[in-house]
Amino acid sequence: MQPPLTPINESDRLEALYATGLLDTPSELRFDRLTQLVQLCLGSDIVLVSLIDTARQWFKSKQGVAVCETHRDISFCGHAVLADDIFEVTDASLDPRFTDNPLVTDAPFIRFYAGAPLTVQGERIGTLCIIDAKPRQLNAKERQILRKFADAVEQEIIDRQQEYAEVALNASRDQFESLVANIPGITYRCDADEHWTMRYMSSSIDPLSGYPASDFIANSVRSYSSVIHPDDTARVETVVADAVLHRHGWILQYRVIHKDGRVIWVEERGKAGYDSNNNVRYLDGFILDISEEKKLKHQLITLTSQLPGAVYQYQQWPDGRVAFPYASAAIRSIYGLTPAQVKDDASVVFSKICSEDLPALAHSIERSRQQLTVWQCEYRLRRDDGAIAWILGKANPERMLDGSTLWHGYIQDITETKQHYLQLEQVNQQLHLAQQRLDTASENALIGFWQESLTHDEVWWSPIIYHILGFEQANTVPSVALLRSVVHPDDRQLVAESDNAALETGTQDVVHRIIRSDGSIRWVHELARVLTNADNEEQFLIGSVQDVTERMQLQQLKNEFISTVSHELRTPLTSIKGALSLLNSGTLGQLPETISRLINVAYSNSDRLSQLINDLLDIEKLAAGKMNFELQTVSLFAELEHTVMNLQPYAHQFTVQLRLEPIASAIQITVDTSRLQQILTNLVSNAIKFSAKDAVVTLNATPTTDSVRIDITDTGVGIAPEFHTRVFERFAQADSSNNRQTGGTGLGLAICKELVEKMGGQIGFDSVFGEGSTFYIILPLNKQNNTSNVLSRVNNENIK
Repeated sequence: MQPPLTPINESDRLEALYATGLLDTPSELRFDRLTQLVQLCLGSDIVLVSLIDTARQWFKSKQGVAVCETHRDISFCGHAVLADDIFEVTDASLDPRFTDNPLVTDAPFIRFYAGAPLTVQGERIGTLCIIDAKPRQLNAKERQILRKFADAVEQEIIDRQQEYAEVALNASRDQFESLVANIPGITYRCDADEHWTMRYMSSSIDPLSGYPASDFIANSVRSYSSVIHPDDTARVETVVADAVLHRHGWILQYRVIHKDGRVIWVEERGKAGYDSNNNVRYLDGFILDISEEKKLKHQLITLTSQLPGAVYQYQQWPDGRVAFPYASAAIRSIYGLTPAQVKDDASVVFSKICSEDLPALAHSIERSRQQLTVWQCEYRLRRDDGAIAWILGKANPERMLDGSTLWHGYIQDITETKQHYLQLEQVNQQLHLAQQRLDTASENALIGFWQESLTHDEVWWSPIIYHILGFEQANTVPSVALLRSVVHPDDRQLVAESDNAALETGTQDVVHRIIRSDGSIRWVHELARVLTNADNEEQFLIGSVQDVTERMQLQQLKNEFISTVSHELRTPLTSIKGALSLLNSGTLGQLPETISRLINVAYSNSDRLSQLINDLLDIEKLAAGKMNFELQTVSLFAELEHTVMNLQPYAHQFTVQLRLEPIASAIQITVDTSRLQQILTNLVSNAIKFSAKDAVVTLNATPTTDSVRIDITDTGVGIAPEFHTRVFERFAQADSSNNRQTGGTGLGLAICKELVEKMGGQIGFDSVFGEGSTFYIILPLNKQNNTSNVLSRVNNENIK
């Protein structure tokens, strides 16, 4: 315990205190009235006007305690008179200065204290303080109220010293009424009769009811009960009567009907005053307009009722207590419990969670509490009917002044999604297992080899090729003609083109079908190359034939699977994005910040999933040859300019500049414009994402005799050398970790490559790791263009 220090001006302070003549005097109405109002306005257990003597604190006015004084060494007020402003202790049990203070460890078991210094003749002689047995923290308005009442106590002390006559008394009353008028609410005193005959009512009743306070004084024009909503009158009378009977205060909410017909919600706090014979003398009360609070609460309930899950606050105290201080009504659909059932005790929730998942759930909560990191967890619970449900929860923790931790979060039932995911995972496992088996079989399989002399047209086969082609080795003479005779009619043109290309390039790589002698159709993969040794006079072509029928069937299954999943997800995802967009737009009302952040995260992730599905569908169409291309002749400059205009807002997000170099308007290309824009958008957006702040991404085009090369250049991070060979592969990403800085599906460049090649072009890149990259596409010029004229006009425009 830390006793309060003695002020350096202690002698002057005591002199000012003794000059007031307050010490050891009987209680006075002028002070008791103020402490009663403080108790009503701020809802405190104890209110004191405490004067700090040499070795004690003595209470001139007190509410909520019977003792008249305590020792100064254990006083909170002894600390408060050392401060210029309000001295506040939110939880004395956690404050090293007061942890072992007898006023904390024993009655009145102080937890919260706030004291406003009372200054007379320039010296702080004591405090107006409020005390509670529960931890608490004043907001700005409550601190202002406490300070205003302390000012009134100071004035009463001054008035008492000067022993004002009737004029002074009237001035004090005016000052009191002015003070009360500035309090954000209505104060009143009335008789405890059936009509609540008013003795005093502050002027704030006017904007609340539309009638002046004078109408209610002595019920001269109307009674206050006449403006209470008829449906609430009986309840209000019952609550007040019960509070008076049992000698405790009341807090209740009800509706008031304004003069103009509006219905206004108010909260009333009141307490009865008694005489020495315990007879009720009067009722004192404080009334506050809570219509806006009610409106916001209704909007919150309306909004949260539209969500597929529950918005909640979960609180955990150091002693192990847990509760849901707030939960939307949807918590019932998840846990089978109402918000009221879990408001003060959440232990019943944990009884519903599957015991196998409880350790991991508890560990995740504890880790979030200790590190104040986002809590996220999937777990199962058992419903009352025995069914198992999967739940996904996510919340942000906040450390409270009383040592507890409060999470603000969102939980939803993901049972249906989880079941689909588990089924998908099972299918993936089956596919993975099949792939493993296929890989193992491929490693152990005997692949057939062959050798052909291009000079003498002689062919040799290894024995396994006879089996692959369905021939009997004893009755078959290997030949190129025989090998080509089994090619499927639909693949003969493909194989012929491969043979011709092999003569020019020296390599062959083709997959095609064959028809075996028994009529069965098999897929084979032919790989071959011409020996390049100087002494290879006969030009031997060495190759292999492998039966890849199972691999092709698996590939078809995979493509069908991706197609099915993509189409099945697209429709529900569109609905989800639409709902999230509606919530985020503000059309249904302004969302609280916590809910808004959660909805933004959900919308961002659904948008990313939508892009993945679109990319999967494009890949599927390209692979199946079902993507239509509507070719038309267009201006290259116009297309590039269109791309730059569309991506300017995106570049602005990354603080990146887009620069289109001068390009001749005469350059025309024959392309599908929508597909060209898809390609350019992908390449330019990639350049923007991987560029540093204030960097420049450049677009340029250079024509040749029969084509034009389009370059997109950035000065970003570049591409690591080990990733160069995989840039255009499907699902390839240089940074595939969970912490990668840029989004993407890993399909964009693969789609670009397919689209460019389908339009008769080429795509490639040049990159230096750490310095930047240039992605280029080469497209044929419009055949009707006069190339020399184009180049001439390009040169002329560049000179200009």
